[in-house]
Amino acid sequence: MMYRLISCCLLLLLAGCVSKNGFDRDDGESPGGDPVSVAYLKSLYRGYPLRVTDDVELRVVVTANDAYGAFRNTLVVQDATGGIEVKVGGRDLFTVFPVGQSVRIRCQGLVLGDYGGVVSLGAASDDFAYENGFIPQSVWPQFLKKQGGVTDIRPDTLVFSDLAAAWISRYVAFERVQFVDAECSENLCDTMSDTDRHLVDPAGDTLIVRTSAKADFANWPLPSGSGYIEGILSWFNRNYQLKVVSPKNAVMELPRFRPAYVFGY
Repeated sequence: MMYRLISCCLLLLLAGCVSKNGFDRDDGESPGGDPVSVAYLKSLYRGYPLRVTDDVELRVVVTANDAYGAFRNTLVVQDATGGIEVKVGGRDLFTVFPVGQSVRIRCQGLVLGDYGGVVSLGAASDDFAYENGFIPQSVWPQFLKKQGGVTDIRPDTLVFSDLAAAWISRYVAFERVQFVDAECSENLCDTMSDTDRHLVDPAGDTLIVRTSAKADFANWPLPSGSGYIEGILSWFNRNYQLKVVSPKNAVMELPRFRPAYVFGY
């Protein structure tokens, strides 16, 4: 009962703290807050939940959604400066916010929070285990507005030695990689739990591939060859992780290579 009361109060606060100057109108030119970059917004986070009080907005493009179940209740968006996860309540987000869709996100009243080292943007949370929660579908129009059409987007192609904090939550790709020998007979995910698999490059460096057990492609067998893979770069427990958005993001049909050395994973 107490959690329900807290949740109702948070929703009322969320709806009431945004100055209504037409952002939820559908005229395509509604005034919003001052535009800021993703990098700037993330820099405001100081290690504890932070409600955005300034009237600012992000102008970003969607790079991942819930289309294949890997990012449930989440939109991943980015601009030229970085990427960020946006926690959004509701189902079938991909039908409203497809990959490549330009979006304006009104940040005033939303909350920056961290989980495992990844900063996200969402609503105030009524669960003390999480620093922010999901923006209710009933108030989407106050915070999320499509702008223009859908464009074809391409990931930034990296090598493992390029990885740095600035790439977290961005759409990235890797070439000439393969899954380690010990995992080649496995599926992307174990039966009942989110699972880590491991890519290796010719130098022997490795990168975790993290797959949700709720993803539609969780039981797909790992590609047996080498080649190309793309997804959203993440971070957890002091390790970089690649989260695959769709099984179509992995094309590994070339012969396997022999790494110089496979470091521990």
